[in-house]
Amino acid sequence: MKEKLKRFQWALLTVLVFCLGGCKDDDAVDATSVPFDPTQPVVITDFTPKEGGAYQRLLIYGENFGTDKSQVKVKIGGVDAVVINVKSTYIYCFVPSGAFDGNIEVTVGEGDNAVTAAASTPFTYEKKMVVGTLCGYRNDNDNQGWRNGPFEGPDNVRACGFANPGFMAVDPLNKNHIYIAYDGHKQIQLIDLERQWVEDAMDINEIPTNRIRSICFNKAIPGYAEEGEYMFIAIDYDGQGNTSPSVYIAKRNPSTNQFDNGSEVNLIASYKQCNGATVHPINGDLYFNSYELGQVWRLDLKKYFDVINAGRNWTPNVVDHPELFDYLFTIADPNWEFQIYFHPTGKYAYISVINNHYIMRSDFNEETQRLVTPYVFAGGYKQSGYSDDVGASARFNNQRQGVFIYNPDYAGSEDEYDYYFCDRLNFCVRKLTPEGIASTYAGRGSTSALGDGNQWGTDDGDLRETARFRDICAIVYYPEENIFYIQDEVGRTIRTISMEEDPSETVVDEGGDTTGETGTGDESTEVSNE
Repeated sequence: MKEKLKRFQWALLTVLVFCLGGCKDDDAVDATSVPFDPTQPVVITDFTPKEGGAYQRLLIYGENFGTDKSQVKVKIGGVDAVVINVKSTYIYCFVPSGAFDGNIEVTVGEGDNAVTAAASTPFTYEKKMVVGTLCGYRNDNDNQGWRNGPFEGPDNVRACGFANPGFMAVDPLNKNHIYIAYDGHKQIQLIDLERQWVEDAMDINEIPTNRIRSICFNKAIPGYAEEGEYMFIAIDYDGQGNTSPSVYIAKRNPSTNQFDNGSEVNLIASYKQCNGATVHPINGDLYFNSYELGQVWRLDLKKYFDVINAGRNWTPNVVDHPELFDYLFTIADPNWEFQIYFHPTGKYAYISVINNHYIMRSDFNEETQRLVTPYVFAGGYKQSGYSDDVGASARFNNQRQGVFIYNPDYAGSEDEYDYYFCDRLNFCVRKLTPEGIASTYAGRGSTSALGDGNQWGTDDGDLRETARFRDICAIVYYPEENIFYIQDEVGRTIRTISMEEDPSETVVDEGGDTTGETGTGDESTEVSNE
């Protein structure tokens, strides 16, 4: 409703600007075309709308603004606004990001001839979710390479890389740690949010390829494993046919409590051409796949731990030991990459067929405790494109990692989660509702695109008006802080989507650290669903 009201206000504002500029009689046109007179005061009489967020269109009424846009400067909340059009009696501009106190100031002219006026009441600035950049960069020659280091600093010091299709996972035992693996870079990196540092975590010599396709952590299995004790690493390899390694299990290094070169790594599943492995969020079973024929297998991890704890050798070959692995189904789309993403309740999973541009749904059979044969849920088979629509009418292009996020608007409904995912070659983050309605959440900024005609870029700012991405692949979400972290492959960066921060709301605790007054907790309900 709020978004519809804003659109209605903007429609009225557009008509008003049009009429002020071209719908009046000759005398009225002359009244708006009077040049700036530096001997007279500049006056602000009103502005509309009275409230809004960054990139809100704003019309300022007054006197003696002149007609030369280059001579007019507008500050809102102390931040320079983009001025679009100027007439003697009005100024048309965009509210800038970070205009928190909302004070409006107009300056016309330069030097000794400059005249400044302030509005008697402030614009009510509403904070909103915006895109930012956490770390990394891409220079003009794209030769910055790979380097560990701090988030901030000179180009020859700060962290860079992030240049292959990636997959991220948040450490369940240390939420300040994000692990990221790459298809084409034989390294798992650690993004340390507390230290603001990027470093190599695991150089996995046991793995015969650099094609790491996914990473995830185990759920708690009482009597067998604590949550987060193990990491599963899926790889794409076919050097040994049906006995090719598919999924490795790495044990957290007890001396560092991290996954690093001191972690014990063993093979847990063998077939070939694996695109991903994931864990059921309730019972902890391991699911993995092969794009050879579109097969999906399940492993009850208790079987694995029973064998290991008994001191016997684990035989990971899926074909020769079907008693250890449950073959579930094929997705009837062989030789195409796909990955599985479980709903937080475990009641179903989305199967994202990456190169064929559609998403399937597989429901979970509570009686058999297994996923069942999936069906197409959104997107068109082999129909790449870009379209916000419903179900099979929606169009995606190389959709990658996704996350389920609780939506408070759905409270009490059968399904209370939306699905956000990286639409890699459409350069945006998409959202899929439980009903199959696909929309664009962030990226493809229209304002920026006016400058170069591209829907891709590195621009931060308003989710849809300004922000642009380039080939985003990986995404994770922190509900406590209401923050997304996104890997921008071609931009060579880790991007963020978060609520704007008002410096005036930052306080210093007794230890000297800065914190936000709003804190954390229920902020996960603030994800924008406009």
